[in-house]
Amino acid sequence: MGHSDQETGTVRSLEMRDVNELFENTTFPTTTEDILREFGSVEVEYPRGSDPLRAILERSGHETYTSRNALATAILNGVRRDAVGRPRYSDRGDERNELFDRPIQSF
Repeated sequence: MGHSDQETGTVRSLEMRDVNELFENTTFPTTTEDILREFGSVEVEYPRGSDPLRAILERSGHETYTSRNALATAILNGVRRDAVGRPRYSDRGDERNELFDRPIQSF
């Protein structure tokens, strides 16, 4: 899942795709303050960099999370734009451009 401190077993960093696993044992509902108290030092890594979980949740806003999915959504909303891939990129195939009647390709 992530990189942990060998002495304490504390997770220090994890990849974006593993964020949801970090909260497997978290009881919901929970608040931003509770999450930061337990996981505030975790660094979330993504292809072009990383951010502390604390910074991500602060960008997302302080709130109460009713489920793990709600917390994961808040984290996805709080990551920097380059954390989730190229803007406006889709790997779902070509779309049709109705104005020019030809495919629009994703590059």
